[in-house]
Amino acid sequence: MDRTPLSISELTSRIKIVLEGGLPALWIRGEVSQFTSHRSGHSYFTLCDDQTQLSCVLWRGRARELNYTPQVGDLVVAFGRVVVYERGGRYQFDCYDLRPAGLGELAQAFEALKQKLAAEGLFALERKIPLPPLPERVGLVTSPGGAALQDILKVARERAPWVEFHLAPANVQGPGAAAEIAAAIRALDQSGWPQVIIVGRGGGSPEDLWAFNEAPVVRAVAECRTPIVSAVGHEVDVTLSDLAADLRAPTPSAAAEMCLPDRHALRARLEEAALRAQRAVTLRLAEKRRWLTDRAAPVLAHAMTGRWREESQRVDEISRRLDRGVRLLLERRREALQHLGARLDCLDPRAILERGYAIVRRAGDPQPLTDAARLQAEDEIEVAFHRGGATARVTSTHHD
Repeated sequence: MDRTPLSISELTSRIKIVLEGGLPALWIRGEVSQFTSHRSGHSYFTLCDDQTQLSCVLWRGRARELNYTPQVGDLVVAFGRVVVYERGGRYQFDCYDLRPAGLGELAQAFEALKQKLAAEGLFALERKIPLPPLPERVGLVTSPGGAALQDILKVARERAPWVEFHLAPANVQGPGAAAEIAAAIRALDQSGWPQVIIVGRGGGSPEDLWAFNEAPVVRAVAECRTPIVSAVGHEVDVTLSDLAADLRAPTPSAAAEMCLPDRHALRARLEEAALRAQRAVTLRLAEKRRWLTDRAAPVLAHAMTGRWREESQRVDEISRRLDRGVRLLLERRREALQHLGARLDCLDPRAILERGYAIVRRAGDPQPLTDAARLQAEDEIEVAFHRGGATARVTSTHHD
């Protein structure tokens, strides 16, 4: 046995030879605990499991080719080799490829279930139900604390503030989420209250969105007798619920825009209809006047005869009747359009608020309160006025 002591550099060199020569390129699996992209283009990160951790580097050329940006907490698989950094006396993993762990398994499960449900006819076009053109009652299936709910309500306040909403709350990810979503859809459908249902959530990883790929949710969507819109994740995310729904929206906000009419567009359509009606009546009147003139021409040739006077009087009478009829028709059309405009204005809650009324909601609940019996002392409420709003706490209630 050689007792000659080695220098630190010599020992490190031997370790480098043993590690780099004895370990070929391989796949490893771990959780991302740190990830930093340097201005140079290189990415440095740490993979760990429940017992240890490993420093990793993804050089600039490899990082540019990567189609996936890992986040802290992601479970990933990485391909590369162990290298020894002699100056620092440490080893690290040079990464050549990085991808989410389990993504392949999810894709296989997605395709298998897609084929099974397609064979059952759940995605058939003949099952699709058209959306109502002017819905007044919309059911929502989503998380009460998620951004999707607020996005939908924001669009609704701008486009169609008279529309009522009913939320059937459900967890949208995690254990039991699929059962909750399916039960909420069926409960809304069986109630007969909504005219259209929006089901969805905001964006997330494939694992986060997986509840909308599970058979109970897809079947509940496909069997829903109420028109249903699926709005899961972002535009690039496609779930099996999207395929089974009557309409797929790329985002929750887009779902609200697809379901709800724009009040400004409605008013413009009414004004355009009035203009077309006026033009049609004017054209008809001109045609009748030409017809009367042509009929009167032979009569005018016998201006000195009694027949001419009789025909002239008859033409005058017809002309007067026609003028009265046209004016009456225009007046009725104008009154009908004014009535429609008044109804549209009355449906706008802000018109009611301008008269001194207010809308009261329980804090966190989008549904207006109409019965004091639903409140108790110390409940927190939100009060919306014509200008602004306020938050208050109930001290007492009374019932008429």
